Formats: sequence, C-alpha cells, structure tokens
Amino acid sequence: MAGGVGVKQKKPDRADEAAAFGEEQMAAFGRELRRLRLDRGWSLQRMATESGISVAGIQKIERGLTNPSLQTAFSLSEALGQPLPDLVATARAARPPVVAASGQAPRPTHGLADFAEGLAERRLCSRLAVVAPHSTLDADGLGGPLFLYVLRGRVQMQFGSGRVEALGPGDAIHMREELPRLLENTTSRRAVVLCVSDLRGQAG
Repeated sequence: MAGGVGVKQKKPDRADEAAAFGEEQMAAFGRELRRLRLDRGWSLQRMATESGISVAGIQKIERGLTNPSLQTAFSLSEALGQPLPDLVATARAARPPVVAASGQAPRPTHGLADFAEGLAERRLCSRLAVVAPHSTLDADGLGGPLFLYVLRGRVQMQFGSGRVEALGPGDAIHMREELPRLLENTTSRRAVVLCVSDLRGQAG
C-alpha cells in the first residue's frame, strides 16, 4: 500500500511446528486411525487393500512408530472416509504424555523423603515418612486428600481433635478432611510409611 508501512510476517518456525506435532500427537494420530479401522470392522489387510498402503506400514503408523508422508496420511484418511484435517486436529488435541520419575528416593533415619522432588506440574506428591523408634514426626505439611500405607513398623496418627488412629504393617487409610498432625512411633523399631497427597485441588 502506497505511503503505508509494510509489516513483514514472520514465517512459522519449523521447530515450533515440530513441537506442536510431536511424538504424542503422532501416537494419537495412529490411535485414531486404528479406532476408525476397527469401528468399520476392517482387518489390517482390508485397510491395506482400501488405502494402497502396506500392512507393515499401517501397523507402524497405528503404533506411532513412524511419521507418514502427506500422501500416505491422505490415502488412509480417504479410505476411512474421514477428512484428514479432522484426523490432524484430533491428534493435535492429544494431551501431553504423563511424566514419570524413577529412581531411589533418599531414605532418612527420621523424616520425610520426596520421591519426585523438583518434578514440574505433578498432580500427586509421594513421600516416604520414616519415624525413628519412640519418636514423633510432624505431619502438618503432608497436605490432602491424603493416602497413607504402612510399609514397616507401627504408627499412631494424632489428629487436632484428639482422635488417635493406630496402623500396623499393611494397613492403609485415605483421608479427605481431617488430616493427622503427628505420626508417632511408640515401638523400638523404625516405622516406614508411604504418604501420597493429591495436589490437584491445591492453589498454585
């Protein structure tokens, strides 16, 4: 436009595009193809015949093991009678994969050890509570809803209301409202308790 200021549009970054359609979306694309195929009662061989894509190729796509070309994806969607843009939109909407942390948590002689400390956006907090013999452990910071499972030894949960619950090896309890203030070990043997709190309802 004469006299105007031209605005140069930035081309889409290929790295951003790749991130938008990554491994999880590719797996979702394959799952949707498989669902549509099975909804029609088609075998892999029937799908291969209708689409012109080999059985081995379809298997790899359905399992999310390969990135099909545009022509291949179009052939599959056309055979299924499903518009390719709809298949792509379904795959793009796939939820990100669940992040799992593995390894050994430090086991204190007395105190709490977090199984996944530093893991971003986690929904559950799993801790190992170790209560030394004839000792108490502050449980106020565990949060809730809370699930406790006694792996070893015996503990008494003390609540603010004065209520006391005793748990032994293999005992479990799930608490939504009233949560324990203290875990007490009155025995001469160390107690180990798995504590899992639900973070989804907590602000921040």
